[in-house]
Amino acid sequence: MAEQELVTIEINGIELQVPKGEMIIESAKRVGVDIPFFCYHPRLGKGQAANCRMCLVEAGTKQPDGSVRMMPKPQTSCSLPASQGLVVYTDTVAIQKARRGILEFLLINHPLDCPVCDRGGECPLQNNTLFYGPGVTRYVEDKRHLPKAFPISDYVVLDRERCIHCARCTRFSQEISGDAQLEFLKRGADMMVSTFQDTEFTSCFSGNTIELCPVGALTSRRYRFRARPWDMKSQKSVCTRCSNGCNIWLDYRPKRLVRVLGRENEAVNEEWTCDRGKFGHEYINSDRRLLSPLVRQGEKFVTASWAEAYQVIASRIQQAVRAHGADSVGAIGGAHLSNEEAYLLQKLMRVAIGTNNLDHRLERNQLAGGDTLLTRFGVPFTQTAIADIERAKTVFIIGSELVDEQPIVFLRARKAWYRFGAKVIIAYPEVTETELRFDEPVVLRYREGTEPVLVAGLLHLVLSSAEAGSRADAVWNSVSVYTPERVAEETGVSLDALREAASLLGEGTVFLCGGRVRNHAEYPTLVRTLCRLVEVTGNAGRANGGLNILLPEVNSHGAADMGVLPDMLPGYAPVGDVGARQHLERLWNVSLPAQPGLSSQAMLERAAQGQMQVLYIVAEDIAQKYHDPALAQRALENAGFVVVQDLFLTETAQYADVVLPAASVAEKEGTFTNTERRVQRFWEALDSPSPDVKPDLNIFAELAVYLGKPIPVFSAEQVMEEIGKAFPAYADCHYDQMPPEGIRWQALTRVAESREKATQLT
Repeated sequence: MAEQELVTIEINGIELQVPKGEMIIESAKRVGVDIPFFCYHPRLGKGQAANCRMCLVEAGTKQPDGSVRMMPKPQTSCSLPASQGLVVYTDTVAIQKARRGILEFLLINHPLDCPVCDRGGECPLQNNTLFYGPGVTRYVEDKRHLPKAFPISDYVVLDRERCIHCARCTRFSQEISGDAQLEFLKRGADMMVSTFQDTEFTSCFSGNTIELCPVGALTSRRYRFRARPWDMKSQKSVCTRCSNGCNIWLDYRPKRLVRVLGRENEAVNEEWTCDRGKFGHEYINSDRRLLSPLVRQGEKFVTASWAEAYQVIASRIQQAVRAHGADSVGAIGGAHLSNEEAYLLQKLMRVAIGTNNLDHRLERNQLAGGDTLLTRFGVPFTQTAIADIERAKTVFIIGSELVDEQPIVFLRARKAWYRFGAKVIIAYPEVTETELRFDEPVVLRYREGTEPVLVAGLLHLVLSSAEAGSRADAVWNSVSVYTPERVAEETGVSLDALREAASLLGEGTVFLCGGRVRNHAEYPTLVRTLCRLVEVTGNAGRANGGLNILLPEVNSHGAADMGVLPDMLPGYAPVGDVGARQHLERLWNVSLPAQPGLSSQAMLERAAQGQMQVLYIVAEDIAQKYHDPALAQRALENAGFVVVQDLFLTETAQYADVVLPAASVAEKEGTFTNTERRVQRFWEALDSPSPDVKPDLNIFAELAVYLGKPIPVFSAEQVMEEIGKAFPAYADCHYDQMPPEGIRWQALTRVAESREKATQLT
């Protein structure tokens, strides 16, 4: 990358060097000079900016003789680029007068309803009026009146009287989210923000417009009249609604979550959130939360103490192990647990019970752990960092409704196209919302289920265009039969579309694979072909390219890292690996089972046949969410004894013999690992809704005591220190040293090296 050209400018007599073309409002921050604004935002384009006029400055150019030739009129600093010799004054008498005039103008029609406005106390218009505005108004005429606050979606309320026409919301809708659902209608005094013909605002990212709005024109229906900024506390956390790991603030009052705001993390979500994350944490406040352990008596549940619940569970597990062996007990869960809790769950099963029957996967494909990308690329699921997607030359989205499955990954992909000109290929059987957010992407509308043929056909075309000597014979032989004509016939994709897509696949291509890839019946074949395509196009190991199997849940990656798998120990060591097992046996001071356990599918099939004596379900509603819910329900009906650990009396919990109430993410601390391998901390914000609601970490540790195999645990931080010894990729994830953006563990190019290092750390 070429070095950025620097220019020398002067702001209020302070000389500094800044990148050429940088907006003066940004340059001023470098020397601590405050320039007030409304419409400016560093992540929004400048095309519709400079319309509030609040950021005016006086500017001129230094002449060869040292004098300054001033521009005839004040300039908007949010659209004034830095150039050599530019001289800027931000607080002259003329500028002070201009600011007062702008604020007076904005307040002509703005209602003075601050006491009932949800933006009160954190409103830029309030703050700027106090700092820069007139003390009194000269206007006595009636203000304009428009329909007062009315909902434009399930989440957003619009009050047009308060709007100051800053265009932040419309620019976000057009540039960032790409749905273009908000726009200015009419002109002059009648101009107003609206959706098309007042239709519903259905954007997946509508909550961001609430935070962007510098006044109370767009406010949250969920937060409306619930609190003021000064009577809330805030805590840093991580969103749990998908695997992107967005950073958020939890704003709360005693025992009550009030709202969720986006928290800045340049490596993950910048500062954006999707509506699922912003408005999807209301479950924490639910009146349906479990408040104490429940034990089944006959057809009903009765409240029990923790000691009673533990005794019932421990006795049934011990009875099952004595009569049928440890393999008659199994656990399903972990993708919604923290890393520390997932680690302790697998340790509980392997140490206290003596079985490898545990799994976190609920989707169709539950292949052996060695079938991941680990042996090929040194990573289990993803090669590309979320932030690096925007540097891609081509973004290839296959088998994913990306805007719904991976909202923040979608925003990065769209940014790559919108800001940096990346080409976009979308392969999906149907028209998708994702497709509509890009301008004329290359669309491969294939017949459902033909993904392996499509990818093989693209690989054939890429190899055909390469020099004969550069082809690997084995790879060419595997796809030589997938001619463009055959692929077009089998997939239904036109020859022109296939050839255009293949022509775009080169260095700098990011492959984003969604649910239809993860759940494909021929998943191993499909992934092998994708790996070859990545290698042939030169994207193996590239920062701005590579293969990414995007995961479904908040800690799907972390659960796999922690060994919540039937055939893999923490750190992806096979359970049959003698060296890896001996390392953990020394670390845990116990003998471990050497045979792989049962996957979720195998456990449920055995349970459905009445062959599983104990089924332990942790933080998963398998009766609803399992890929085969009928099988899950039969398994729950026929299992000898069912324990469910969750926040609610879910449909799965209705089948349970014992139900244990667990704490939510807002009521505990720990770490999650997102889909790009980034380990991030979250902190406790709220007290549990009842003294009998416990973090999963405590439940696992206490249950181990009742099983006669204590696992000493004093804190999540202590568990993380042990995780670093079991899996050296986490060795740097110390709570007191973790940077704000988290730690993305590096590719393990040789798993053996990782295990050797782990042994040395013991």
